[in-house]
Amino acid sequence: MRLPKPPMEMLNETIVYLEYIGEGDYNKREYAGGVTIEHVRIDRSSKYSWNGKNKEIQYKAVVLCYQGLTVPLPNFREQSILRFDGKEHVIVNVIQNKEPFKDVLYSVELEVI
Repeated sequence: MRLPKPPMEMLNETIVYLEYIGEGDYNKREYAGGVTIEHVRIDRSSKYSWNGKNKEIQYKAVVLCYQGLTVPLPNFREQSILRFDGKEHVIVNVIQNKEPFKDVLYSVELEVI
């Protein structure tokens, strides 16, 4: 049994992925060249945590990518950059979701700030 995936009409957004490759001179972050990724869904809702004194942002948006629909679907890395809405967003969390009865990738959720 497989989980149904969303229709392609819902995956109508495109992002540019710049993979984090490490730190160079003077602790400056270095990134690989940009890769255009098509057929993603962006949920632009922020999540905050409250520690009693102040509010901290956990993420500004979640980018949803689906195996077999999102092209290409790289192995995303935290600290990499996603470009969309004319801004650069840093990946703070990569969540890989598997099919329920198989060890097969279903989707990837990217939490970005």
